[in-house]
This record gives sequence, structure tokens and C-alpha cells, in this order.
Amino acid sequence: MPPVAATRIGLLVAVIAGFWLVSYADLERARDRAIQDGLRQTANLSALLVEDARRVMVVAGYTLRGMAEAGRLPAYMLGEAAGADAAPGMAVRTLLIADRDGRVRQSTGLDSPVSVAGTPLAEAATGGSAAFVGPYREAGGGWRAALVRPLADGSGVAMVVLDLDRFARLYATQNIGSRSIILLYREDGVVLAHSLTVVRLDQDRATFAAVLPRLPAGESERTLSGLDPTEGRERIGTVRRVAGFPFYVYVRIRTEDVLSGWYADRWKRILETAAVSVVVMLLALLALRQLGRLETTTQALRASERRSQALFDSSFQIMGLLSPDGRVLALNRPACALAGLPAEALVGRRAWEFRGWARTDELAAGFRHSIEKAASGRFVRYETDVVTDGVTRVMDVTIKPVYDDRGIVTVLVVEARDITERVEAAERLATALDQAEAANRAKSAFLATMSHELRTPLNAIIGFSDIMLHELFGPLGSPRYRDYARHVQNSGRHLLDLINDVLDMSKLEAGRYTLDESWMEPGEAIETCRALAAVPADVGGVTLEVECPPDLPNLLADERALRQVLLNLLSNAVKFTPRGGRVTVSAVQEEDGRIAVTVRDTGIGIAADALARILEPFQQADSSISGRFGGTGLGLSICRDLMALHGGSLSIDSEPGHGTAATIRFPADRTGRPVAADGLPA
Repeated sequence: MPPVAATRIGLLVAVIAGFWLVSYADLERARDRAIQDGLRQTANLSALLVEDARRVMVVAGYTLRGMAEAGRLPAYMLGEAAGADAAPGMAVRTLLIADRDGRVRQSTGLDSPVSVAGTPLAEAATGGSAAFVGPYREAGGGWRAALVRPLADGSGVAMVVLDLDRFARLYATQNIGSRSIILLYREDGVVLAHSLTVVRLDQDRATFAAVLPRLPAGESERTLSGLDPTEGRERIGTVRRVAGFPFYVYVRIRTEDVLSGWYADRWKRILETAAVSVVVMLLALLALRQLGRLETTTQALRASERRSQALFDSSFQIMGLLSPDGRVLALNRPACALAGLPAEALVGRRAWEFRGWARTDELAAGFRHSIEKAASGRFVRYETDVVTDGVTRVMDVTIKPVYDDRGIVTVLVVEARDITERVEAAERLATALDQAEAANRAKSAFLATMSHELRTPLNAIIGFSDIMLHELFGPLGSPRYRDYARHVQNSGRHLLDLINDVLDMSKLEAGRYTLDESWMEPGEAIETCRALAAVPADVGGVTLEVECPPDLPNLLADERALRQVLLNLLSNAVKFTPRGGRVTVSAVQEEDGRIAVTVRDTGIGIAADALARILEPFQQADSSISGRFGGTGLGLSICRDLMALHGGSLSIDSEPGHGTAATIRFPADRTGRPVAADGLPA
């Protein structure tokens, strides 16, 4: 194996070994942190439990002292208030005063306070001296301990019975792991309470007296770790002395519980390190293989790098290589054909000297200026005219500089593309666009002129027919004349409505429709439109209802345009709803702040294929609709455009035979403060 390859493989092995060493060190640090966290947990928990035990013992001691001095129980602990529930800290089970013969004088917390004879308390009562009795088990099965103190007059003793199961219940609530334990025990190693149900402890509370840790005088706490002789497993824990009392609290946790998360992370880290090592090894081997190949060709690639960038020969584009001073270095066949000379006659000469490329002195000067600009390091692009076979062609010319390793421009790459067809197409498109715009302006002007011209005679027709209907200058004679006059007036008004729609549409298309915006109450506009639509609704036997909340915010809009939109939607809803149907107008402010007004009917509905076109001018859902119901198909298109001017939208949801719902929405920035029922801002 070559020395260089051996060195590289050695470096690879060292890198992978470094990965494993770092992972091992991280795992060890994580294990130490987990152990330290477990020790802190035991220390903090033991401190809390020691303080709890100390407070219970202090309260019990104060209570016992008061009972011994007074020779009786405090009055507030007698009767219903006495017992375990009223005792201090919920740990004092019973308070009692007993004679030396065991007869109970007073008590609280006993069901039948007669005598303590036959119980572990009897000996303490007979002895008449201060003592700590317990732990002992009551007849009911609970574990107890008692503090005993002689009465001041020597006639008996006072006793405070502690509920040791209370400590056991408290310890069992601590989440330290199913195989860990909390112990409260005396100086002699007898266990008073513990967090687990251990058979041996329930039978003999002194089972572990020889192995439970005790502290020398002057030491209040100690953290422990190592092998537990009772189970043969590694444990950590903290033992604390209850200040002022011969008791200890020992929080002992199995190391497996502390390191459970670390064990899972350990295998994850091992797998990650193994995966990284494999990937690094594969990549390194691949890199070494490629490096061996590249080293043999690096010098040749450096020598030919600039030539590889100069590969330019293509079948359609005109391409060439120039020196920074404009001399031709290489050309492809289309470039030679454009110049009308072979490549041998062009190479080495200035590019702007050939009339095939620059047919006038002005074009030649521009070509030279572009080459000089590109030689300074700038990308140049421009269009020019050339003549090929007597035909003038438009060429898109680009000149790009190529730099060497020192950043100096050494080669200019010239490309020319024939864009004659594209330019001609753009010119045709511009001409067609101008013609279309002119036709559109002419159409709009024609519609506006004709609409104004038709309004004048229509106003006269409507006015005179109204005079005839009211017979202002005398009777008409035959009753048929009245019918004729009514038909004339209705036809004139219908034609005027159509002309107004056409005029509005022409203004909207021409962009000359200007909004007259102001703050308004949408509820009032809805009510006004409902009143105008009520007459045709009554005639058609259609029920018209409005559902508008009183606190709807103000709206910034063109009130006339809003009424026009609402009247159009209401007119369509009433028109296409059969007798006995219902039309409902509802308004609501949506969660995003927009105001939505919906006109919903129970009419004939619209087919799905017609929904896509009914918003376009002169389009209707069915070709037979204009014959049955009238109209030009401009109403919805005008409504859509008016809402667009407000920045809003119009949407229609319908199903044949199940009615139609048309909804207009105004953007949130057009809403103001809500209006209260009294008309003042809410």
C-alpha cells in the first residue's frame, strides 16, 4: 500500500476513534449528571420529609406538655371537635389522660375510652415516666406510636398517640420509582413508617436495624451511594436526622431508576455514533477513491479549463470567441456564414471590420464600443440589424467576459440569436392591442352616447304616459287607451333600466366609475332595499325577511352602489322564486372582520355548469330565462364589478330546485366600530 494511502487510512481510523471517544466521554458525563440529579432529588425530598416529621413531633410535644401541666385535655379538643381530623397536622391520632392503673379519664379520638390495659400503652401508664412507645399495631391493623408524659401532680400520665400510617401514605405519594423506598426510623433502627409494603417490615419493624444508616453526633445529613446489602443492588440516597428528636428519614433510590433515561439515551447515542462512523467511513473511502483519480488529471484540467468554457459550437446560434482587444479567436459555422468568409479569413482580425456583422459605420462603432465595455468586465446585451441574403434580420447579441485565475478578462464570448420572428410577433401584438383598445373605446363611447340619446325620448315617453294614465287633461275615452298607456309606460321603464345597466357596464369597463364613499350603517341600506323590493315580492306572493344584528359595525362604502347591488340581488331572488317561496336577507361580521351580506331564496336555483358564466356580461343561466323573466344578463356582472371597486367579492352558491344564496363581502379595513341599538357607537 502506498505511504500516502496508508496515512490517509490512518487518519480515517483516528477520526472514527475520536468519534467513539467523544461519545463515551459524553455518556459518562451524562451518567454522572443523572447520579448527581438523583442525589439532589433525594436530598431535597428528605429535607422536606424531615421538616414534616419535626413539625409533627414539635406540635405533639407542645400538646403533651400542656396536657401534663393542666392535668386535662384542652376544652377545644373535647366533644365533636376532637379526634384525628381535628388533631394537629393530621398525624395525631388520639389524646388521652390515664390513671396509673390504665383507666382513661379523658380522651379524644377513641371510640370507647375506658382503659389502656392490655395495650402497649399500659406499661407506660404504670411506669408514670416520660417515654416513647412504638411502633405498635392496633387491633384494627394500623401502626401507631405514642408520646407519654407524667402529669404534674403525679396522679397519671398524658399520652399523644401518633398515626404512623399517615407518614406511610405521605411517603407513598412521592414519585421516586417502584423499586425505591422512604423510611422513618428510630435511633435504634426500628422502622416507624415506610413507603412500600414490605412483608418483613410489616412482621418485624427491626428487620433492617443492623443495616440502616445512623449519623454520629454533630452530623445532620449524609448522602450515600453504593451496594445495598439488603438487595445486592446499587442505590443512592440521603439520610437526615430529625432535628431535636432521635429519628431519621432515609430516602433511598435504586440506581436503575435514576439511570433509566440514561440507559435509553446510551443505546441511542451508540447507534448514532455507529451510523455516523459508517457514513464517515463510506464517504472517506469514496473521497479517497475520487481523490486518487482527480490527482492524476488535475494538471490537465487546469490547462484546459478555459478551453472547456469556450466550447460554443452550436447548430443554430451565432457564436464566437474574441480577445479583449476585439480580435477573432474562433467562430462557429453560422458566424462565418453571416460574415460571408471562411474562418481562416476572419481569425486574428478585428470583429467590427466585417460588413456582414456591421453593415454601416454606425453599427460598426456600436459593436466596437460593446466589445470594449465587455473587456472591462461588464456583461453586454443589445439588439442590432444584419442583412442576410438581402433580408434584414434582427439579432439579439450578448457579450460575456471570461476571467482567468487572477480575475483578468482573457476571453469574450459573443452569442447572437435571430429574434426577427419574435420582434415581428411583438409588433403585430402591439398593433392588435392598439386596435382592440380603440375598438373598446369606440364601443364605450357609442354605448354612452346612445344611452344618453335614448334616455331623452324615453323620459318623454314615460312622462307623457304617466300624464295619460292619470288623465290630467281630461278622459282618454275608451278604457283600452288606459291599458295602452300603461303598457307604454312599463315598456319605457323597462327599456330605461336596460339602458342604465348598459351605461353602468360601459363606465365600469372603461374605468370611469368613481365611488362616492362615506361611513354608513349597512342595516339601514338593507332595510331601504327591502322596502323597495317589498312591492314586487307581495305581487309575486313571496315572503321577504331581513336578519340583521343591531350591533353590526359601520361600513365605508358608496351607498348608492351598495343599494344598487342589493336591489339587483333582491330583484333576481324575488323574480326567480315561485309564489309561496321565501327570500331572506342576512348580514353578519365574520371572524376575520369582514362584513358579509347574503340574499338567500327558495327559488328555481342554478345549474352547476351555469354558475361559472352568469357573472359575465350578457350571460344568463338558461337561454330561455330572458324570454320567461326578461333582463339582459348585466345585473350580476355589474354587482361583481361594483364589489371589486370596494375591494370585496360576490359569490353565488346554488343548486337546481333548492334555491340560491348570493353573498357579498366587504374587506375588514372598511368596517368601523359597532353600532348599538340606540344608534350610538357601542
